[in-house]
Amino acid sequence: MPPAPLRPSAMSLQAPSVGATCPVPEKEPVQPEPAFLTRLASARRVLILGHHHPDGDALGAAVGLAEALNDMGREVTVGTSGKIAPNTLFILDGSSGLHRPFDAPRDVRREEWDLVVFVDCHGPERVWPDHPPESWSGKLPPYLVIDHHVHAGPLAVCSGLFHDPEASSTGEMVARVLKALNVAFTPPMLESLLAAIVSDTGFFAQANTTAACLKEAAFLVELGGDLEGVNNKLNQSFSPARMRLLSLSLGTMEFFRGGRVAVMFLTSEMVERSGAVREDAVGFVDYPRSVKGVELSALFKEDGRGRVKVSLRSRYPVSARAVACGYGGGGHVLAAAYTDPSPSCAEARERFLGGLSSVLPEDAG
Repeated sequence: MPPAPLRPSAMSLQAPSVGATCPVPEKEPVQPEPAFLTRLASARRVLILGHHHPDGDALGAAVGLAEALNDMGREVTVGTSGKIAPNTLFILDGSSGLHRPFDAPRDVRREEWDLVVFVDCHGPERVWPDHPPESWSGKLPPYLVIDHHVHAGPLAVCSGLFHDPEASSTGEMVARVLKALNVAFTPPMLESLLAAIVSDTGFFAQANTTAACLKEAAFLVELGGDLEGVNNKLNQSFSPARMRLLSLSLGTMEFFRGGRVAVMFLTSEMVERSGAVREDAVGFVDYPRSVKGVELSALFKEDGRGRVKVSLRSRYPVSARAVACGYGGGGHVLAAAYTDPSPSCAEARERFLGGLSSVLPEDAG
């Protein structure tokens, strides 16, 4: 006779005793206001812009929104400024919306669009960081903002704001917008929004992977979203040149503050030797953080114009954003960036290490 199936014990069915610790459910995610949705849906000609050098989240959120508005009969353009990493170009390739580069505010002619939507950033200063405010102030069409980054202050200029700093990604927020608009999700929308979410959560491995984020991803997968396909395109399609560049960069890794800080270089000479492009370095900054004991990692990238871009990653309780803000940059708590005026990685590193005392005191290492 086969053994009887296991049944929960009487003890397991009882209510927890007084004082027992129970998980606290997450609060319901922020939803777009009706006025925001009305403003978005009423525009006939829409330009969607992500931040300078858009990543997978900025591109995925922009394309997902563009696809939905296209299906609603709107004239939509997805604009980009700066360079795009080769492994994320597939997001734009899958879009039926028109893609155009917008390298300066003057490229946005006010009469051409009824509305601009900034995604994954809070406005024009993040799209064109090298242009002064007077180059866009009062010269752009009305604009909306969809963003999950922390803002320094109120965004009084925008016509509507959907902001949720608790969201894993802007892609997660755009999924909420499309559901609120009762959009029928198509394969390009599913792919682009999944690409956005997994890009900003490290494929659901980072601390910003919340229950709300997983629910949105599950919703997209249930409708036919292909997580394996997105992973293959994002993480399994790198060029040999990128691997050569990674080898050269890994060879520069150094550790400081008792192993709590790790840094890597990416010089112009490395790019030339490897045959790669600077955008191939996506994800390089995560390698130092993967070392046991490292709480803050930094990748110093010479930009070819006499400056150094510094990408930061951290582990709790260290805030990458606090470090970046100290140098005029910004970002998330665990992922941030800034630009250093030094002409070389070595000089930028010294400035970086010299400013860590408030975040990582010497005697704490």
